[in-house]
Amino acid sequence: MAFVATTDSNFQIILKKGFKVPPGSTFVCGFHGLGEVGFLSTAHLTRTLEAERVGYIKSDMLPLFVSMENEKLVLPFELYYYKPKKMVFLVPRFQPHQSEQWGFIDKLASWIAENGFEETLLLGGLDASFKEDDEEMRSVPTSAYMPKLEQWGVPLLEEGLFVAGPLALFLAELEMRDQAAIGLLTYATRGRPDPRSAATMLEKINEVYGVEANVEQLLEESREIERLEKMRKSIESSDRPGDMFV
Repeated sequence: MAFVATTDSNFQIILKKGFKVPPGSTFVCGFHGLGEVGFLSTAHLTRTLEAERVGYIKSDMLPLFVSMENEKLVLPFELYYYKPKKMVFLVPRFQPHQSEQWGFIDKLASWIAENGFEETLLLGGLDASFKEDDEEMRSVPTSAYMPKLEQWGVPLLEEGLFVAGPLALFLAELEMRDQAAIGLLTYATRGRPDPRSAATMLEKINEVYGVEANVEQLLEESREIERLEKMRKSIESSDRPGDMFV
C-alpha cells in the first residue's frame, strides 16, 4: 500500500495514496485524559465500525513503540476513515510528547481547516466528583458549532470548570480558526481507565450520527475493572491491623 506525505515539515500527515478527505467530513479524536475516555471511545469506534486505515502522523518526537493488532502492525498515531458517515478518526495510542504538543495540535488544526471538515468531535472525560445532577455528559462547543449544539441535548460545561491538556489546546486552536468543533465530556473515575464512561460516549454518538458501534465489550471491560477494584479494596481492608487498646 503506497502512502504520500502531505507536508515537508517535521510534522507530517501521511495519507494512503489516492485518499482525499471528502468535503463535509467529520473529524473525531480523543486523547489519554481522565479515565482514558477519549482514547477508548475513538479506538473502539474505529474497531466496531471497521473503519479503514488511511494514514499516519509522523513527528520529531514520535514514540519509539509499535505493536500488533489483528495481525497488523499498528503505529502511535493513525488515521482511519468510515465511509458511510464520512468520519475520519485520529487514534493516538500515546499522548503527543509534551514538548511538541503545541506544534502537533497547531498543525493538525490547520490541516482540518484546509481540508474543509464540516465539524470536529473531541472526546474526553470529566471528573465524576463534579457531577451534581443526573446528566452523564457536558459539552464545550466552539462559537462556530453553537447552531448545531441542540442535536446533542448535552448541557454546557459549568462556568468555573476547566478542560485541560491536548483536548483544551485543540479546542482553542479550532476556535481561533472559526472551525465548528465540540468537546464532549462524559463523567469518569479518576485514576484508572473507565470503559463504562466510554460506552456512554459511544451510545450518544450512535444516537446522533445513526451509527451502530457495539458497546458491550466496553461494558464487559468495565465490569471486570470494577470487580478487580472491589477485590483490591477488600484485600486492603483485610490487611489492616485491628484497633489497638492499651
